[in-house]
Amino acid sequence: MSQGSFILSAFDLNLWCSILETRFTVDDLGALQAIIDADIDDDPDFTGCYSIDPGEQNGINQRFNVGFDPASLNLPEIEVWLERERKGRSLRDVPYLVHTNFELPLMLDGRKKLARFTDVHPKTEEAFDRWVEKGLFHKEVFLEPIPASLKPYAIDADHGAIRDVYYTLKGEEWRIPAMNLLWKAGVSWNEHFERLEGMLFGYEDWQIEWWIAHRNEQSGGIGGVPFCCTVDSEGLKWMELAGFKALPPLAEIHVHIYDPDEDIAAAAFLAEDESAVALARFKLSLEMQRKLLDGNTRGPWQINREQIPEINRHLKRQVDVLFPRSAP
Repeated sequence: MSQGSFILSAFDLNLWCSILETRFTVDDLGALQAIIDADIDDDPDFTGCYSIDPGEQNGINQRFNVGFDPASLNLPEIEVWLERERKGRSLRDVPYLVHTNFELPLMLDGRKKLARFTDVHPKTEEAFDRWVEKGLFHKEVFLEPIPASLKPYAIDADHGAIRDVYYTLKGEEWRIPAMNLLWKAGVSWNEHFERLEGMLFGYEDWQIEWWIAHRNEQSGGIGGVPFCCTVDSEGLKWMELAGFKALPPLAEIHVHIYDPDEDIAAAAFLAEDESAVALARFKLSLEMQRKLLDGNTRGPWQINREQIPEINRHLKRQVDVLFPRSAP
């Protein structure tokens, strides 16, 4: 079985965050599966997150020479978790501490001003509520009925409303109505909404700008599904003259979903078109995205040249040119 990179973490139930982590390489997924007794048929690639008991931890330490010892921290309430390291867009690769899963300690330290949870896990809510009772945090809860059109897609048929829970530091209560308004207004989420959201959460300006630039580079922008199509030399010249603000309406195009973690697949898609000299990556408004998908969520989609001007009117930002090569 193939190798994989995994992470063991010690989760503090009082601070409600990971306080100790180690990364290790697994040379045999079957050996790891045997130690933690995971159902390999249900999760052959270890996409889940597994709670690890002391015996399993010892087995991992011995088999893979890990040396993970959370007991040395002498903390009363700790859980140990195992997860496979995700390929590509890991929050651990960001050059600052992302708030996700560190909300509570960052708020207690005053570095995070607001936390927002949707359908929050009861234990998470209990961890934060302790600090509401102590007078350090302010809490508000909003219930939003699920639209009838979305109810058939709900995981639980009895789940009739979305429950949003907000926490702020005392004195920062104004951030809750501001964030609530932002989410209601942000039907077609873009980098301007992302920037405002980051500010309300308490991220520093340089962190927000880094994140937006990173998302633009990785997936072509904030919000929505990234798409791509091949362009020939004539189409590429047309895009250059248009300032990369539109797709060339010169011929029909075949549109695929672009996966930023699958460069090999994207390069193969380019190689299939003998006349192509690059991939054009773009993002669309939610309205146009729904129209394009039209029940086909996997693609590809064939777009006639007469339809391209309409697509161009719904582009969210510039068109990115990927994998440029010399004209055939």
